[in-house]
Amino acid sequence: MRKVFRQHCLVMLFTVFFTVKRPCQLERSSFKQKCYSLSPNQRTFQLGVGIFGTLTNPKSTMYEMKIGAITFQVALGDIAKESADVIVNSTRRPFNLKLGVSKAILEGAGQAVEDECAVLAKQFHRDFIVTQGGYLMCKIIIHVLGDNDVRKTVSSVLEECEQRKHTSVCLPAIGTGNAGKNPTKVADDIINAIVDFTQKYSTPSLNKVKVVIFLTELLNVFYDNMKKREITISPTFQSTSPQNAYNIPEYWADMNQQLFCVIQLQPGQSEYESVKHRFSQTCLSYRIEKIERIQNEFLWQTYQIKKKHMDMKNGHTNNEKILFHGTDADSVPHVNQHGFNRSYAGKNAVAHGKGTYFAVDAKYSADDTYSRPDSNGRKHIYVVRVLTGVYTLGHKGLITPPSKNPYNPTDLFDSVTDNIQHPKLFVVFFDNQAYPEYLITFRC
Repeated sequence: MRKVFRQHCLVMLFTVFFTVKRPCQLERSSFKQKCYSLSPNQRTFQLGVGIFGTLTNPKSTMYEMKIGAITFQVALGDIAKESADVIVNSTRRPFNLKLGVSKAILEGAGQAVEDECAVLAKQFHRDFIVTQGGYLMCKIIIHVLGDNDVRKTVSSVLEECEQRKHTSVCLPAIGTGNAGKNPTKVADDIINAIVDFTQKYSTPSLNKVKVVIFLTELLNVFYDNMKKREITISPTFQSTSPQNAYNIPEYWADMNQQLFCVIQLQPGQSEYESVKHRFSQTCLSYRIEKIERIQNEFLWQTYQIKKKHMDMKNGHTNNEKILFHGTDADSVPHVNQHGFNRSYAGKNAVAHGKGTYFAVDAKYSADDTYSRPDSNGRKHIYVVRVLTGVYTLGHKGLITPPSKNPYNPTDLFDSVTDNIQHPKLFVVFFDNQAYPEYLITFRC
């Protein structure tokens, strides 16, 4: 077995290790500043340009690597003896394959699961079905078709786990058995599906994905794939470094190595008046109490990486819009620190997909449905930079934007809307596709 050396790694998105400490208040002549401190030994961010952590070898028959928020493991073993919230069975229609791994899973789960498979296979025409766990050490079994596209299949499994709030899933090397798929391609597809998932969810419920295989040769294939994604970088990055490729805006106040700051703007400032004007174009009847600028360096950096990627992909820089998002007072601290996490998706609307919704007009977001008044009658709207890019019509049930090209299912639209010619709202499906720039607190 190959020996794995620990090393720092390059990541596609940022990985940040920090603990939020006490808030502090500072008064300045032109604004009020609320900052959130790090302890002195925590003021260095561990950042990179990717999502892959260090490849380790905790056991002689296991490799492990962090992929974003997911702990990814590959190990030799018997999947029917694994313990996880979800176990995945790779089979074929009508979901009753009694060969290889599928045989072990069905026999281990018991006759009740086989009977349930038989019933569900007749009722549903999806590419997977979900049954009870039976005698296996899991809550549910997701039965997938091994002949199907592996990346799409694993993406569907991860989405199903997330929707059900499960924390761990165990799957075989889908398609490498009776389906005869190329093991190298399967390993690549499984890992890429996890990457896709981590780019949608910054803080998912699902936090562990384990691939259990029965051949040492397959273990080596996964090792090679994981190892090639691990690239050494400088172990630390100072947030004030001049080498920062995505500089924070010049108009931001000095953050003094804080995690993030909330800056209260003052009436009469050009920045305040500009935000007020944008809001008042459709919300003249409301009275603004305060406007705050959100200075969150981590969110800004990840947003700029996404913007650069979209600009390159689309061949132009006209991918950003300034939109509005209404919310309640309880959600404000979370958005300020973590952005528009998709765990909030569908909180108020799902008609155009299970993403985060942003309105063209402030009036739409000011509705009590979206910006629910607190006990004192105050309401809250964010002015948001949103990467809408190339968009299309949305519809209920979407969990990602549709594919642009039926022959290339991985080439997706960037966002969806309610009306292509005259959009009133946009929906995005990736956490780093929107930056909450200003928070307006107002009342009727």
